[in-house]
Amino acid sequence: MGGTTSYPLSRIVATAQGKVQGRQLVFKGEKKVEAFQGIPFAKPPVGELRFEKPQPPDSWDGIRDASAFGDRAIQPPLIYFLKYLKPPPSEDCLYLNVFAPCWEPPAGGFPVMFFIHGGGFVMGDAETYGDVGMCESLCTRDVVVVTIHYRLAYLGFFTTGDSACPGNLGLWDQTEALKWVQQNISAFGGNKNNVTVFGQSAGSASVDFLHLSPHSTGLFHKGICLAGNSEAPWALASNMVEQSKKKAKLLGVEESNSRKLLDRLREIPAEKFGVNLFTQTDKEDYIDLETTPTMDSDFFPESLDELRKKATPKPLMTGVTAEEGIFFMCGKKNNDEGFRKFVSHVLREADNKERLEDQLRKKYINDRNLKDKHNLLRVQAEVHSDYFMNIPTLKWCRKNTENAHPVYLYIFEHFNAKTVGFGRFVLPMLDATHCLELTYLFRKGIFAGFHSTENEHAVENNFSTAFTNFAKFGNPNGNCSSPLSSEWKPIDAKNPTRNYVFTSEGGRTSEIFFGGRPAEVLSMIEHSK
Repeated sequence: MGGTTSYPLSRIVATAQGKVQGRQLVFKGEKKVEAFQGIPFAKPPVGELRFEKPQPPDSWDGIRDASAFGDRAIQPPLIYFLKYLKPPPSEDCLYLNVFAPCWEPPAGGFPVMFFIHGGGFVMGDAETYGDVGMCESLCTRDVVVVTIHYRLAYLGFFTTGDSACPGNLGLWDQTEALKWVQQNISAFGGNKNNVTVFGQSAGSASVDFLHLSPHSTGLFHKGICLAGNSEAPWALASNMVEQSKKKAKLLGVEESNSRKLLDRLREIPAEKFGVNLFTQTDKEDYIDLETTPTMDSDFFPESLDELRKKATPKPLMTGVTAEEGIFFMCGKKNNDEGFRKFVSHVLREADNKERLEDQLRKKYINDRNLKDKHNLLRVQAEVHSDYFMNIPTLKWCRKNTENAHPVYLYIFEHFNAKTVGFGRFVLPMLDATHCLELTYLFRKGIFAGFHSTENEHAVENNFSTAFTNFAKFGNPNGNCSSPLSSEWKPIDAKNPTRNYVFTSEGGRTSEIFFGGRPAEVLSMIEHSK
């Protein structure tokens, strides 16, 4: 991306808090797109506001410079050298970005797409997914895009288990950002009555949590979950109170009174609360995440199943890549010993573990020779894919269709090895895995950027068209002016695993999800209890 002087200045937009001026990032041709970055949607959650719910932002005089991303949330670098590629993170991180078309909006305004980044609830930021590419890929299709930062790790999900700090602050941050959108997005040409929240991985689970909570479900109208939801085994912790106490003890703070505990923790430097996926403590083989949302009787006043019945009805879309599990094999023992260990972990809460473990091994191996390393890696990838993503996705689809929500399910099958970038040095094998589909929405991903070839643009066009159609109409097929390469039907009671497959050649509809394997494994586990 060029410096702040590389692009023309944007128009000046008056928000409820004050005026902002950003840059015109796409300024050649008829469809010009402006970016307004680093806009505060809440007061800085520092000092006395650490471990508190987000507060509405302060107002300002004059014109605020909105030409650069705001600081990302506290997090240690995933890889040491990455600390030099971005500005340091900050506890003062509650900022959002608006990418808006400049041409005349339709009646009511442009549909709004509100993106929540992933990162296991401990890492990630909006800047990773860029700005210019996003404007070219999404905004030129007549939508406004909003991206946000929110508190992560212990600053975002610490809990005392009582009224002092019930927890889920990161979800409250996301909710506050949605309130800001409702208050301000019309000033940027957006339609506050047509907001689609979409996210990936932990951001995807967040979309589902926002749909379920009575505090946020009415703030948006459609939801897209890319690889993650509340049914995933990693998405919701049952032990965050104990985990939070353990963290406080590691920081040298032990206190039975919750409010005194929080006061002492507020004196500790913010960076001490950061975690990433490789600095987690006491998490065996990185199966579980260290900090996640938790049932708190506040953001979630009832069980998730009860909340799903009461959530504001809205069209939903979800999907996974062809082999999500490859990503989750990083850092694990990818041999027969590791395979057995992971299968036993998958079954930790099942009855008849030994019998079921033998059945699962037979199901996945299916006469493949595991002495062949490629076969062994593929089998393990399938187990990881099913456990972390595919089975939770089927359960999520089933529950939402039972509650009369229209659900569109997809598989992203296309793979270009060039999108893996430095990931080729850490991934145990190469295929379309976790996070890679984001490149075809933003022209930038966590591993590498977009490769501008005719075929890659064709895949991007099909994928981005489906997403923007869904944002506009609640249906990825759109209208006659922007059709998909083939019709995509929602799932129903007779076709509970119907899905649309995004391929290198376009797309096709399939009635069976991964050959029926995840559904069969789910049935085996459910009938063992």
